Amino acid sequence: MPKLFKTDIASEADLKVFVTDIRSEADLIVYETTSQWEATEGPVWCYTDIRSEADKIVHFTDAQWDADLTVYKTDIQSDAGWVNSAKSDMV
Repeated sequence: MPKLFKTDIASEADLKVFVTDIRSEADLIVYETTSQWEATEGPVWCYTDIRSEADKIVHFTDAQWDADLTVYKTDIQSDAGWVNSAKSDMV
């Protein structure tokens, strides 16, 4: 977890996500990978084009107030982690 499927339709998503440029506003610091084998923890995300393979369906929203989860993307896998652990059950 998590292998994610991206949808453009908010109503079919399990989770609505907003990507922030301000690290301190994030609930989760996310590292994105193309390797499904690396995506074993909540902070490491891998995307799939096959909906049935996904652990969650996500919709990326343009407004933070519409989101269930606010994330900040990092290029360093060891940087990834929960800032607000109260939301860790969402992913």
